Amino acid sequence: MRQDIQCLRGLAIIFVLNFHLSPNLFVNGYLGVDIFFVISGFLMAKNLTNLNLLDVHDFLKFYYKRFRRILPLYYLTIFIIIIMVHLYLPDFLWENNNRYSLASLFLITNQLVIHDQGDYFTELIAVTLITIFGFIGFAIILDKFAFNFLFLRLWQFSAGFIALFYIKIRETRLLPKKSETPDEGKYKFTSPISQHDLVISALSILALCMLPNVIPKLILRPLVTLATSLIIGCQSQDLRILNSKTLSYIGDISYVLYLVHWPVISIFLTATVNSYLFCIVLIFILSIVLHHLFEKQYLKLEMKGIFPLVLLLIATNAYLQYSIRNDSFWKYQYTPEQKSIIERNHETYAPLYDIETRQSKCMEKDLEVEFEKHYLLGYCRFPPGKGNTSVMLIGNSYILTFVNQIEEHFKLNYTEFRYLSIIGSYGIFASSWKLSHQALELSRKQVELHKPDVLFVLPRYMQDANYPIEENDELVAEINSNIEFYERFTKRIYILDALPNWSENFQTLFLQNFITRPDDMELLHLNKKKADLEMKNIRRRLKMIKCNKCKVRTPRNSKSRTFLQVFDLSHVFLEDDKYLTFDRDTMLSYIDNTVHLNAAGVRPCDPVIKNLTREIMDSL
Repeated sequence: MRQDIQCLRGLAIIFVLNFHLSPNLFVNGYLGVDIFFVISGFLMAKNLTNLNLLDVHDFLKFYYKRFRRILPLYYLTIFIIIIMVHLYLPDFLWENNNRYSLASLFLITNQLVIHDQGDYFTELIAVTLITIFGFIGFAIILDKFAFNFLFLRLWQFSAGFIALFYIKIRETRLLPKKSETPDEGKYKFTSPISQHDLVISALSILALCMLPNVIPKLILRPLVTLATSLIIGCQSQDLRILNSKTLSYIGDISYVLYLVHWPVISIFLTATVNSYLFCIVLIFILSIVLHHLFEKQYLKLEMKGIFPLVLLLIATNAYLQYSIRNDSFWKYQYTPEQKSIIERNHETYAPLYDIETRQSKCMEKDLEVEFEKHYLLGYCRFPPGKGNTSVMLIGNSYILTFVNQIEEHFKLNYTEFRYLSIIGSYGIFASSWKLSHQALELSRKQVELHKPDVLFVLPRYMQDANYPIEENDELVAEINSNIEFYERFTKRIYILDALPNWSENFQTLFLQNFITRPDDMELLHLNKKKADLEMKNIRRRLKMIKCNKCKVRTPRNSKSRTFLQVFDLSHVFLEDDKYLTFDRDTMLSYIDNTVHLNAAGVRPCDPVIKNLTREIMDSL
């Protein structure tokens, strides 16, 4: 194996390892995976060109070599990881890990990731574009889907092919041609940039993966891909970094490092320096041991040894899958206090998704829609109250978070109370998603039809509205246009301001830290400066609303007595320079696993909601 390629592998795994150890510092390190794809494309192209490929046997031989290289270590690592997970992690983390470990036996883990995202519309678009677009498809499709879907990586494999063909062309041109005259040579094109300078420039691009500043994917990803292809194609051997024995050795063990580093980090990493050192040392020890005692040994085996080994590893993994689901040996032991806190946290998670209980209160719950019915999270008209005010809530899943709280504080002082919750609905603007436009149109029709005295717009804002604000901003104009429309049919409009962006699967992370890393609990709170920066643009856009009826009190800790156009809930979680994510006294998480406030998280918002409803009842 060429030493420069092994050094590239070493750089790639260092980038990935740094990213997983400290994603907030090495924010571009994930692009080490892209380097691996280009290298794989080059090696596959090289192996294919070295084979005659005259019959099926030649193709089978090619794939046999691939499987021999990958599968034995892959299945052994899965076996070790499953045991580590069930010995060191609490059992509420097992279900999802068990799903993915089972999928890994069939080599479909990435497909399960795609399935769990549940964005089938985007996935359909991706599948349609695969054979037509390479990088274009990667650029416009949902990031996580594109990252995990192999066919949207083909353009990076192709970059590896380019490197091979570039080498072949150079080798051909270096051969003397008998028919060439001395005068013909002077008309050949020669690059003004030396090959040495090209490689240096390409390495400089790869070094961007170590920067602490986020560089847009659509800029850095193609640059890293092409830079890797250029380095491979130039076959440079005179640069120290591409001739380093240490980096080359890290490249030799890079496959093992890639397989073992993330499980070790997930299970053992805490916020202490000792923890980081322990994880780094453990990752390298495991990798070195597995490389020398297993990987190098099985690569010496012939086919008659490889097949039984792989079958044995698959059978062992299959039995382990059965055992972890059925044998009491794996049962995790909690203290009574731990068990109580886990159960109470799970109870706070349930109400948001108790659809049957919600609909049992509704006099009217069916609504004709133009999109697939499962995108309609809920439509409900409550029984008539005893007041003289009609109330309507529109938005996405955040409606389900707050509707019960708002309805209860009205204490039946309404003539009519209804809500409309649709995936992708923002109430005052639409994203590029077709469903979002349909949701906005339906919301407008419902407001026009029912003419509520009070309209609550309660969306969970995504990144669709958080891009930089431009002069004569189109999104601001769209928001104002919809506000103007709603003003024709309502007396008051209350719009929820952007809440902090919480992490997916936060409640599970919270419980994991509570059980395994209790000293690190305070690190789960959000840094206020960073959280505010993430939602800066949408909050600025909401302040640019032009509306005479959107009135609401400022946060209670404000000295101002003026009225604003939006109401804020984030301040109820504010403590000094951070947003709290759990209650220290009750040890209840405020956030569930789907980036929503759970029952415990809604509770601190109660004073604000109570003041809003009281103001409405007093004024109307």
